[in-house]
Amino acid sequence: MKHAVVVPAARILVIEDNGSDVFLLTRALKKQDLQFELVHLLSGAEALAFIRRQGAYADAAIPNLILVDLNLSKYTGEDILREIREARHLDGVPVCVWSSSRSRRDEAVLKELGVAQFITKPAGLDQFMEIGKTIKDVLAGSMAA
Repeated sequence: MKHAVVVPAARILVIEDNGSDVFLLTRALKKQDLQFELVHLLSGAEALAFIRRQGAYADAAIPNLILVDLNLSKYTGEDILREIREARHLDGVPVCVWSSSRSRRDEAVLKELGVAQFITKPAGLDQFMEIGKTIKDVLAGSMAA
């Protein structure tokens, strides 16, 4: 007799100011047959409130993965990453960064901040499907630990 394996839904926090990118990311994750709950924050200010557990986010559940856009307005992705690094309640949560640009400086800073994966933002749907697979792989590694 086979027993069903229950895999908990992954809680993914996405900090991204472009709704179209989040829509495509959601489609890509669904194509991976991944059970997930996506929490979408539109701004750096909202992300800081979440990380600091302020206001509406005081009792927010801890995500299994955080995906941060490097090119946010007002607060940069780097600002957000530094806050995440300081937030003890987020220790062990893998952080992925995605951006349309990539520089050697970005890579050095991201490595210093403990980013698990750098993802180049795709131009088309096919590349978004690859991102879905990458995120699924990062989650599989962190949720198995």
